Amino acid sequence: MLRRAARIKPLKARRGEGWKSACAGLAFQAGAAQTAGLLVKEFSLSKGFAATPAGIPSYAEAVRVPKTAELVAKRIRNAIIRGELSDGDTLPAESHLIAEFQVSRPTIREAVRILESEGLVAVARGARGGARISSPNFEMIQRAFGITLQAQCVTIGDVYEIYAIFEPPAARLVAERSSEQAVPLLRAIIERETNLSSDRFAVTPLLAEFHSTLIEMAGNKTLMVINQALRGLANAHLKLAQRRGPINPEYSARQLRLGLKSHSRLVDLIEARDGPGAEAHWRTHMIAAGKVWMAQIGSDGIVDLID
Repeated sequence: MLRRAARIKPLKARRGEGWKSACAGLAFQAGAAQTAGLLVKEFSLSKGFAATPAGIPSYAEAVRVPKTAELVAKRIRNAIIRGELSDGDTLPAESHLIAEFQVSRPTIREAVRILESEGLVAVARGARGGARISSPNFEMIQRAFGITLQAQCVTIGDVYEIYAIFEPPAARLVAERSSEQAVPLLRAIIERETNLSSDRFAVTPLLAEFHSTLIEMAGNKTLMVINQALRGLANAHLKLAQRRGPINPEYSARQLRLGLKSHSRLVDLIEARDGPGAEAHWRTHMIAAGKVWMAQIGSDGIVDLID
């Protein structure tokens, strides 16, 4: 059964919304090109702007009036973020959007393209096509983060280093904020890790789950988003290390046993609500674990999306 198309709030202002008059905004937009042109001309003729050294942008050049399509996209984007449009909702037909926003068809299509490029709208072509809402998700963040890191030639060692920076304080937050909730969850993961410790392919995802759960239980949403942005990339490289095989199987097995013992020690400190102790212990753990993983992966390797 098809979902009923969600209604987008028009640009016309409503009482109590606190928005500026949309009519005034559209009027401003309609004359934007002329107004901007007059401003640039006036500024360019002024002595102050004429004296601006070559190569340094003037204030006039910095002024940019948003296009109408960008304003329409912003309204729809805000509706998605506020939950007025839910994941899977069908965006109203072009004719409806044209009437709602009082703009042209090309403007609506450009606005939809903007949202599609941001991953907030998925457009299906053809007779049964249409635009459906795609709520923001961690996959979007992971992909964008991975592409950016790869473009910057960031190394695997660099990525692990940031984990070693933010996980120890996160362990402290867990001990101080959510000890009762975190302890049973973490102990259950340790039990599964122990049962599968002889199978490195099966235990690695559980090691990653332990770290992710620790971050989630810290109670800081911004930190959780950062972790999710990096986690997919980090897990992909851990799997790559598995395919390559351990440099020394006996050494790797011994290090795994020490790692699991360290996990248990951390949970004991969390249970005791020893924040400083949990942070100090986990910092030592991250440094030691980093040496093991980097020996297998190679700290100088460039981040790769591994598609």
